[in-house]
Amino acid sequence: MNSFWLFGKKLDILALYLPVWFCWCIAFLLPERALHSELPLWVWVCVVVGIDVSHVWSSIYRTYLDREEFSLHRRLLVVAPILSFVLSYGLAVISMDLFWRCLAYVAVYHFVKQQFGFMRIYKARSRDFRSKRLKDNFVIYLSMLYPIFYWHLSADREFAWFVQGDFITIPVSSSFVDLTLSVGNVLYISILGIWLLEEIWFTRRSGMALPIGKILWVGTTAGNWFLGIVYFNSDIVFTVTNVVAHGVPYLALIIFYKTKKEQIKSESSQQSYWKWSFIVVASVLFLAFAEEYLWDLMVYRENEELFSTILPYNTEAPSMYIQLLFVGALAVPQVTHYILDGFIWKKSEKNPYVKKILLK
Repeated sequence: MNSFWLFGKKLDILALYLPVWFCWCIAFLLPERALHSELPLWVWVCVVVGIDVSHVWSSIYRTYLDREEFSLHRRLLVVAPILSFVLSYGLAVISMDLFWRCLAYVAVYHFVKQQFGFMRIYKARSRDFRSKRLKDNFVIYLSMLYPIFYWHLSADREFAWFVQGDFITIPVSSSFVDLTLSVGNVLYISILGIWLLEEIWFTRRSGMALPIGKILWVGTTAGNWFLGIVYFNSDIVFTVTNVVAHGVPYLALIIFYKTKKEQIKSESSQQSYWKWSFIVVASVLFLAFAEEYLWDLMVYRENEELFSTILPYNTEAPSMYIQLLFVGALAVPQVTHYILDGFIWKKSEKNPYVKKILLK
């Protein structure tokens, strides 16, 4: 495998980049009316349920459904869901607004760390340990944190991470926001441009091949967060770009990891991407749909038209006490996913296959 790519050139382009670039093309082609309309139900089903919620469930193939991995992380895998429920239920009882705010900020941290983690894998695979003025770590964090900072200054965003008001909005004048955006955009693009030029300069000086995979990852991350949060003030654009850029690579990572691990353990070079793709995607789609059905039945009650046509749907809303219990329980997969991801992809004795599969 070409060391400058993560899964291999074709798989990287297909799974990590083309879906995001395709979303950009659609965003630029959408008429103004569509950009500012409510998120269509079919988009919610395909993107939120089909990718966002599904990718959360896919981590069970890296943990709970793998006997070897479960034994290596037994304590973590037992404690994480219990802790997730206690924290989620406790926050919900105090205030649902507090629950969503905390969950939103934890989610942002998780999304940022995933992009950083993929970039680190690219660096390790390409043996890119050069000392530069603009560090890769700084640039990848800047590519996401600047749009998030701008979001906190802008009260006019037509989208939210989970629910309206989950982010803190810093009260500033519109003129200050405009000035920040003008100056910030120039600095943002300039730093990314200088970083790219420095990559090219170091590559020519060292005689190494250009780490194109890493450059594409950083550039795509920067473009996606800027377009989704700063450039387009659109719920549909933010939702689609954010979810696709995060969920699709994670699903691809799980499938790739399971495939390569199976090959290593069986000492076979036979490819089984299609096998694991079908198993993972089919099962997580089912679990994601079931989870969203319960969220809607017991908490949201926003998509009765969809769920009542195929599943039992009680028209009476449950009591507040029951709703809070379900909020705590239904948040467990997501919060557990956030916790586990901080441990299961680290290069350590408890993750013996990470180096063999991802870092060589």
